[in-house]
Amino acid sequence: MPNTILPGYVTEVANKYELIVDHTGPASYVTGGETINASDFGLGGIETIAIHAVSSPGGNGATVVFSTTVVTQGNAVKSVKIKWFTTASMATESTAATNLSTQSIRLQIRGV
Repeated sequence: MPNTILPGYVTEVANKYELIVDHTGPASYVTGGETINASDFGLGGIETIAIHAVSSPGGNGATVVFSTTVVTQGNAVKSVKIKWFTTASMATESTAATNLSTQSIRLQIRGV
């Protein structure tokens, strides 16, 4: 799951760190969700995370429905999970071992 932090980030906003990341899907998806770790970005915790763009090159019809981890008010978490779903139904999670490495999403992450 390669991550590319966009130029100009990591930046400070109100004593927090914010970054925009292009995230590539896993080569072998794990049913139940892909783990995104705060430490992957040099953060101690994630307070908020959002998707801003989804691309689907390769035409395998995958997209993402976002985060299965709820970040509670006032608490940063060490990791979040995102689940990838097929666009055909949006009710069917991508199956185990699906190659999503041609898929990318843009994440906005704020953390500590």
